[in-house]
Amino acid sequence: MANLMSRNNDLMDMRDGFFDNFFANFMGNDSFQVDIREKENTYEVTADLPGFDKSDLNVTYDDDILTIEATRNDVTEDKDEEGNFIRRERNSSSYRRQFMLKGIDEDKIDASFKDGVLSLELPKAPGQEEDKKKINIK
Repeated sequence: MANLMSRNNDLMDMRDGFFDNFFANFMGNDSFQVDIREKENTYEVTADLPGFDKSDLNVTYDDDILTIEATRNDVTEDKDEEGNFIRRERNSSSYRRQFMLKGIDEDKIDASFKDGVLSLELPKAPGQEEDKKKINIK
């Protein structure tokens, strides 16, 4: 996957990511799992988002960055016979993952969501071969 690059590639981001990941894992609020497969003409992206609905998702591709966001707001209410609250709890969770994928034909991106799995197909733009320069070693 020559075009796939992490957005967090400097030392300060790694430090911040360490603490973010530590507290996220400590609190049980971990990120969702994503698989990216590079094929000859496309990238296939699969994200596991159990418990989310299609309306909870926002997927964008801008400036070579694929962004997958999932947000959920839950309310639990217990009332007595008169309609007074005995217990009322609110929970909000938000997840976001970003991937750099260059040379994508933006107009042909396809997405589907079924049984908690988001599937994306990102076709490569024609003529977007990666420019590599061979360096001769002396």
